[in-house]
Amino acid sequence: MREKHGALLDSEILAEVYLELVGGRQPDFGLATAAQNTAADENNAGQAWRPRPRPMPLAPRLTETEIAAHTAFVGAMGDAAIWLKRR
Repeated sequence: MREKHGALLDSEILAEVYLELVGGRQPDFGLATAAQNTAADENNAGQAWRPRPRPMPLAPRLTETEIAAHTAFVGAMGDAAIWLKRR
């Protein structure tokens, strides 16, 4: 006989994971090994990690039909469309 509903069980598991990440055995969610952390700390002493730009930009994945459909959709919203506002 099942005593807990699936959603209740999922929420209890999620609560346990959250508590572990916040202050349990793994508060910083460090997945790297201690040796990797030490080597990285020595190489980047005092520097925060920053992502590097891609050497080659990704190719667009939208088709011309999708671009035209989006342009028409935004155009149908009129001048109040948020996509048309400049910062």
